[in-house]
Amino acid sequence: MSAQSPFRIVFLDRGTLDMGDVDFSPLGALGTFRSTDTTDGADLDQLASHAGDAEAIVVNKVHIGADALDRMPRIRHVAVIATGVNNVDLDAARSREVAVTNVPGYARFAVPQHAFALILDLAGRVHRYARDVETGDWAAASSFTLLRYPTLELAGKTLGIVGWGATARAMARIAEGFGMRVLVWNRRPVEAPPHRVVGFETLLEESDVVSIHVPLADTTRGLFGADELRRMKRSALLVNTARGGIVDETALVAALEAGTIAGAGLDVLEEEPPRSSTLPARAAAGDLNLIITPHSAWSAVEARQRLVNEVAENLAAWRRGERRNRVV
Repeated sequence: MSAQSPFRIVFLDRGTLDMGDVDFSPLGALGTFRSTDTTDGADLDQLASHAGDAEAIVVNKVHIGADALDRMPRIRHVAVIATGVNNVDLDAARSREVAVTNVPGYARFAVPQHAFALILDLAGRVHRYARDVETGDWAAASSFTLLRYPTLELAGKTLGIVGWGATARAMARIAEGFGMRVLVWNRRPVEAPPHRVVGFETLLEESDVVSIHVPLADTTRGLFGADELRRMKRSALLVNTARGGIVDETALVAALEAGTIAGAGLDVLEEEPPRSSTLPARAAAGDLNLIITPHSAWSAVEARQRLVNEVAENLAAWRRGERRNRVV
């Protein structure tokens, strides 16, 4: 990195983050910054063309594998503008001495807010009752109210939190505000937790609501399958705002159809966008207590601006020879 030449940065999939409401000047202040709305990581020619002569690329979901890095020999830093880095071949980056950074905790407020929105909707059947108003069913009712769907109070219920990162801890604080009891399960030991830490099976069996806050990895893929869903209460709700693949979607639909659990709220699916998945259609049909949102839990403007600011800080620290949010 020459002191005489400008630091060149390219954001390869800006369209996944920007709705015209994010300030990218923190990146522009570091040197020369440009962006493309989308880049197909599988198209190596397009990838190399978009990257050009950049020294650093910013990526959200573009796949950066060994072949891609070989086609971009100038790249010395892959700045993931997200927490998960499963779209980057870390071994390939390490062997080529390419730095990789991420942004942990940027959605520590937005994701819990969305997760609880799903919980509240599932508990109160809010969108179902709102639909009844839209279709005129309430106007045609013989009484002042409609009582069609079973609803429940969260006060006194137990929230089981899978994981104990920043979003999980925020979930616990919100749950306390609703008068809920909190259980925690984490794959690694939890130091001095303010809540009861239990085994995974105990969490499944005792929780009225289970909320997932762990990354997708070999150890968490399929963590919620048919056996795990059968261990949950028949009245329980399951919420996943973490990653698709942690919940076995076929097993989940079967559990909802059989009444093994009472409802589910998903912000993430195995296939995104879900071009072949049948889950959105099942959610829209309304025959299951199932809510699906389009991987939007992280999308508050404050969280997206925080991503840009943190990536700029990561890149600036790297240029100073410091390690900040380094994955590789």
